[in-house]
Amino acid sequence: MIDHSLITQCNIITKPDAKISDTPVIIGIDEVGRGALFANLTVAAVILPATFSGEFNSVDLRTTPIELINDSKKLTATRRERLFEPIKLLAADYAIIDVPRSVIDEINVLHATLLGMRLAIETLVARHHLVPRNTQIVVDGHQFPNLQGGCAEFFYQNQTLIKGDATHSSIACASILAKVHRDRQMLLLDKVYPEYGLAKHKGYLTAQHKAAITTHGILPEHRRSYSPIKELFATGHLNHNFW
Repeated sequence: MIDHSLITQCNIITKPDAKISDTPVIIGIDEVGRGALFANLTVAAVILPATFSGEFNSVDLRTTPIELINDSKKLTATRRERLFEPIKLLAADYAIIDVPRSVIDEINVLHATLLGMRLAIETLVARHHLVPRNTQIVVDGHQFPNLQGGCAEFFYQNQTLIKGDATHSSIACASILAKVHRDRQMLLLDKVYPEYGLAKHKGYLTAQHKAAITTHGILPEHRRSYSPIKELFATGHLNHNFW
């Protein structure tokens, strides 16, 4: 059972005044920031119009605003930015969930990721009163989250797809929303902590990031359950300008 206080720490963004008219509904889910050692991870869930949602070999996205979508990891940052608003406009609805550092450190990154996925799914299911007979949920990866009250088992069209962001349009759109959203947060935090190079590495462990931590100390947003942050935190190697 997840402590409700953990849920309340997560930030949830949805499409204003969203309405679902097409059936069946496919919810695509992906995350970004799981491997970073700084700040939140972000999960996004997207409901595309039915004719645009499916594996790439089964949908025709030519002449659509999202014809350039693909695995967000293979797109340039410029192209991801160009797709961000068109995806939000085209989507029947979306949910973007920020799971903060505090939750990641308390329940570990795997459970934090699954919590974010659960919140994204349950948010969209509740907003539109979705029912199993016309709802399919597709998650990037190999693990499906436990939904509240065990109701995941009733959404019998659950599916996990390894590298789903490279094969399914709804997961690809979720991947782009999650990545652009989180990258923008890192750009804002880079202005607060310019010595750490967050605009470049987005909080992942690179030589530049490691050198900045060694020189300046760890920040409140660093994940204290991750190595090498855990060891440095234990020795008090903090950037005292921000604690």
